[in-house]
This record gives sequence, C-alpha cells and structure tokens, in this order.
Amino acid sequence: MRRYFPLFTLAIAIFAVYLYNLNGTGVISADEPRYAAIGRSMARTGDWVTPKLWGSPWFEKPPLLYWMTAVGTEIGLGPELSGRLPVALLSLCFLIAAFFLLRREFGSEAAFVSTVLLGTSAGWLAYSELCLTDLPLSVFFSLAVFIALPLLRADKVPLNLAPRLAAMGICLGLAALAKGLVPIALAVPLIWFLRRHWRSCWIGAAACIIVAGPWYGAVYAANGAPFVEEFFLKHHFERLYSASLQHVEPWYYYLPVFLAGLFPWTPLIGLLCRKPTHWDQRRRLLAAMALFGLLLFSASLNKLPGYILPLLPSIFALIGAEFQAKPLVQLRRIWLVCCACLIALVPLLATVLPQTLRLGRLSWSVVSVAFGSITRTEFFYIALPLVIVLIARRSWRPVLLVLSLAAGAIYLKEKSFPVLDQAVSARGLWRKVQPLSADMCQQGISRDWLYGLQFYRGSVIPPCNGSREFRYVLRPNGHEPPIVQSGRQ
Repeated sequence: MRRYFPLFTLAIAIFAVYLYNLNGTGVISADEPRYAAIGRSMARTGDWVTPKLWGSPWFEKPPLLYWMTAVGTEIGLGPELSGRLPVALLSLCFLIAAFFLLRREFGSEAAFVSTVLLGTSAGWLAYSELCLTDLPLSVFFSLAVFIALPLLRADKVPLNLAPRLAAMGICLGLAALAKGLVPIALAVPLIWFLRRHWRSCWIGAAACIIVAGPWYGAVYAANGAPFVEEFFLKHHFERLYSASLQHVEPWYYYLPVFLAGLFPWTPLIGLLCRKPTHWDQRRRLLAAMALFGLLLFSASLNKLPGYILPLLPSIFALIGAEFQAKPLVQLRRIWLVCCACLIALVPLLATVLPQTLRLGRLSWSVVSVAFGSITRTEFFYIALPLVIVLIARRSWRPVLLVLSLAAGAIYLKEKSFPVLDQAVSARGLWRKVQPLSADMCQQGISRDWLYGLQFYRGSVIPPCNGSREFRYVLRPNGHEPPIVQSGRQ
C-alpha cells in the first residue's frame, strides 16, 4: 500500500480535476453544440442510425459520440453533462486501462509516469471535458496500439495471438465509429510493425468490420448515395485539399500545437533526445505512431488542434518507457524545474484563456494584463510548484508537482468558467434572449454563436431574409457576443 499510495493520491486528484464543474460553462465552439444536439435528437426520436441536426441528416461524423450523448440524455443528465460526462468517464477509464497495459510492458514506474503525464497534459485534459469526437477516437485507437505491444516483444508467435488481434480489431472498429477512416489511416505504422503476423491479420480486420460494419451498412441502406458523398467524399477526402471546409492552416501548424498539447510536460520530450539508446520494436512503434500522425495531419490542407490528440498517448508512453530501467527519483532536478515553471503559468491562464478563445488568437496585451494584475491567490499557485522543486524531498517532488498542477487546474476552472460562459459560450447570451426567441431572426452571426443558441433553443433560428418581419434581430458584434436589436430598425 505504501508503494502505491502516491498513485492512489494522484488518481483521486486527477478524478477531481476531470469531474469538477463539468457544466460550469455552456457548450463552446460550433462543433460541441451540434454534436450534443444530434445525440439529444437520437434519444428523443429513437432513430439511432441516421444522425440528424434540426431534423435534417447530418453525415459529418459517425455515431459513437452521438450514442454516448443519447445515453446521457436518456438517464436525465443536463444539456451540457449529457455529452461531456460520458466523454470524461471514458477518458478516466482509458487512463486506468492504459496503466495496466503499460505496466505489463514497461513496469509500474513507467506506467505510472506515462498515465499521470497524459492525464494531466493540457491537450488530453481539455478534450476530455468537451462533447467532441477527438477523445473517443484517441481512446480506442490508443488501446489498439497498447494491446499490440506484446506482439512486438515476443520472439515466437504468442499463444494469445488471435484474442489479442481480435481485441485490436474491436478497438479499431470502435475508433472507426468515432471518426470514420481516420484510425484506419493512422494504423498504417501499426500494420507495418505487425507484418510478420500477416497470415492472422484477417482476425483483426474481421473484428473491426463486425463492430463498425453494421452501422455503416444500416446508414447507407437508409440514406444511399448522399451518405457516401457527404461522409466519405467531402469530410474525408475533400478535407485533404479543399479550402471550402474553412480550416486551412500552414504545413507547420501542428508543430506548436503538438508541443502545446504536451503542456506542462513539454520539456520532458527532451528525454527522448538524449544520448542514443537501444530502442526495441515497441518503442519504435510508439515513436512511429507519433511521427507518422504528425506527417499525415500536416499534409492535409484543413487542420484543427484536436486532430493530434491520438498521438499523445503514444508519445507519453514513450517518455514513460524511459523509466523502465531506472526509478523516477533519479530524474535530474532541471527537468522538474522546467516543468514547474510551466505549471506556474496555469493560474495566469485563467485570465488569458477566455480572451484567447474569444479572439481566436493569443493577444499579447491580454498576457501583459494577466502578468500585471496577479492576485495573492494566484501568487500562491504560481509559487507552489517552484517551492516544491526547490525544497521538497527528492522522492516526493514529482507527486507534489502533479498535485500542485491539479490544484492550479481547479483554480483555473473556478475563475475562468464564469467568464467563458458569458464571453465564449452561447449559454449566457441565451439566458438573456430566451424570452424574445420566439420572434427573433439572425443576421449573419458567427457559427459559434448560431449553433450554440440553436442548441439551447432546440430549433433553428431563421435568417432575416425579408420574407417575414421579426420583432427582434440578432446582429454580429465583432468578437463580442451578438447584440439584439428591434427588427424595425
């Protein structure tokens, strides 16, 4: 018990961070309200085959997230929790499963480091609290990778080859139900590393088809060619080269995004760049998964930050594997000092984050305001990780550092969520305009506000096209929430 006490302590802290105030802010961006609305529609209509947004088929994504949201709706969760709580619980369950899978491969120390770093990284934590498809994809795809690791260390064909390949196929099938062909494309390095078992690969392929095939067959039977055109041609292949999807970014976009996703453990990537060491096939697979994913997503014209989420478990597993042969206490203090400096920035993000999301970019004027108006509470959370790495016992530094990060993350939620709810989410605006919504139209407001308001309204807000006179009009207001004016102005 003494040996595992730090793990139990950190597990409780991580659970608290993930589940604390999940509905503290309303739905955010254009995607979360749409996905949550589709899941809610499935629960209300009983049609679990064809995703529908405001009564019309919506073939942008497969149904796994919608099914999860529909279950949350069926058991009576609120509009935000019905989509977010299933995702958060899935993420926590994955962290537990990943610990046991990695412990069997690299030992308890390595598994401990890998799962704790992943669970407290900015990218994984942020997407574990939103109703988006990136987390379910990452969970099941990464499970397939971790399940495959024993097949790479065996000198002979293992006795459990068929069950393991079947389990991998099931996970890839669930990943395909989360985000279509993306996990199949990402699995190219995995297939290459398992090529010596090619005679048995049909087991994994059959399991994948058995899991994912029924929905794809049923939705095609119900909708025919429009499903193929919208789902495969537009949202899979046109995304590679067409600017019509409005997410065009430069080729180097994912380099800073990937490093930001590792925050505050970004400096630990340097552990993989030290003196050359012998990497077995398992480590090479983990590195190949991350590098191939970066190249694949960078080659696409359209890019979003969440696309790289499936790469984080592999890179953190690779970092954790560095501690297979040596204990964590032997890590030089300089590595922890670098991470502590980044953890010290977390309280300041409570001021920077809402304005960054509102503007869609990082503003240095906002950063300067955050640094110029530090409160006593923020000073405490800033100083805490720095004090820990300087005076704490060597054996307790990593654990206390993660606990200070958890405390800072909860403070960030407590301070930033009320601002996000008013400045970024449509929920705050909806509470103001709800009494007027029955006789209201919108005049070109942004998708983020429009889809959010329609989610809370439960139906489409009609455009102001002149065919009917409305008493109230929602008009865009730059980066601020839309304003309501009289329709007769």
